[in-house]
Amino acid sequence: MSVDPRQGPLTDELRCYYDDERHRGLRPHCHGVAVVAYGTIRLCATCDQMRSAVGKATVPRPVPGHELTQLINAAHTVAHAERQLTAAVRAARHTGASWSQIGAAVGLTRQAAQQRWAHR
Repeated sequence: MSVDPRQGPLTDELRCYYDDERHRGLRPHCHGVAVVAYGTIRLCATCDQMRSAVGKATVPRPVPGHELTQLINAAHTVAHAERQLTAAVRAARHTGASWSQIGAAVGLTRQAAQQRWAHR
């Protein structure tokens, strides 16, 4: 799965502190995606449950790590499906399908199908 360059800073923000080569041995059960932050330290749910008394006085701040990870994954799924759909339309056109037939197959009008895929 290719990562959009714009997602790099976001995915870095979603990383658990222990999801790193230097710290992985300390928490082998780390889930990797942060759900809470204590100051600048972000932790996944497992690492948060395992943390020691150090920092217990710090108020946790929720981090939308899980939700944003789901959003990134859904966007990748949609992009993949769009590529498959475009390839299928090209194949259908190559074998002689009309824009009306293609539109009907995907729930669009002839004109909408043609406008969406004729230039691809």
